[in-house]
Amino acid sequence: MKRWIPEPLYIAKPWVFMIVGALLAIGMMLWSLWEGSWTPWRSLLCFVGAGSGIGGGIIFQLRQTYRQNNQWRRDKAGPR
Repeated sequence: MKRWIPEPLYIAKPWVFMIVGALLAIGMMLWSLWEGSWTPWRSLLCFVGAGSGIGGGIIFQLRQTYRQNNQWRRDKAGPR
């Protein structure tokens, strides 16, 4: 059984992943450039941020594609 998620939270989830991931990745890059060296933790956090941003983008695109396909099916089925 699926969990129920409030609509505003459901809509915001991919955006939160993309924004937080971008901020984390860019922040770690800038911090490393400022310090002049990469540490393992900064590298890990940069990759986690990039992965989070990519994952959020994938979720967003999959939702758009799913909604388009469902709309097309509903339009094609016609009135009941």
